[in-house]
Amino acid sequence: MKIKKIQEKLVLVRVQQPKEQDDSGIFIQEEWQTLDPVGVVEMIGDDVHVCAVGDKVWFERYTATQHPTDKELRMCREDSIMAVYED
Repeated sequence: MKIKKIQEKLVLVRVQQPKEQDDSGIFIQEEWQTLDPVGVVEMIGDDVHVCAVGDKVWFERYTATQHPTDKELRMCREDSIMAVYED
């Protein structure tokens, strides 16, 4: 399903898949794996000024809504973006 347009102050973010292993190599059980509240902006509404498409952002975890069919997509309001990362 392709998204055509979103509301004015909304941001569509693609989050990264959770890690299956921690930094020391230990496997993490599936129920303990969580998606980090960090992702890349896929689409923005007309009135969004905080970020742009392609930016890596940090957003509030519990304010973003998961896409019904794509578990990697999150929709959040512009004011839920806490930081934009610089490369």
